[in-house]
Amino acid sequence: MNLDDIYAKTERGLDELRTRRMNLPLQLRSLLIMIDGQRTVAQTIARAEVLAVGPDVFEQLAKLGLIERRFGARSAATTPAEAATGPSQDDVQRFLALQKEMNGVIGQHLGLRGYGLMLRLQRASNLRDLHDFLPDLAQALVKRIGVDATAPIVDGLENALRAH
Repeated sequence: MNLDDIYAKTERGLDELRTRRMNLPLQLRSLLIMIDGQRTVAQTIARAEVLAVGPDVFEQLAKLGLIERRFGARSAATTPAEAATGPSQDDVQRFLALQKEMNGVIGQHLGLRGYGLMLRLQRASNLRDLHDFLPDLAQALVKRIGVDATAPIVDGLENALRAH
């Protein structure tokens, strides 16, 4: 497990939080509550310092089907083993489609003002990089076209990033 991975709750995990059917130990349940699909494993462990948990607890929750990996590590943090296996064909297609869509959004709404963002977008090499790029794109869009016009654009991009 990579400390830069981002995990999110599955439907089973959300159901467990509502019903408590599995009767999870307090440590596991507390960590499951903290997992939000936005923070990395390292950030979540730091927030859960009082619980004294390690990355192995994430593996336990994943084996139980309560969480799943949403995004892998940033491209700069890719290990040689991960580089050898490479991304799935589906992830590659999603990446290319999202990168093209984001590029179109920048061109349509920001024009020449979005040149710096376009350069950053071109350096993105995986879905995690696009996920990390999205808040900056949203901020630039809000500044240029306002919150009301930006919200549906960013929601669509977020949903496309979450899709499996």
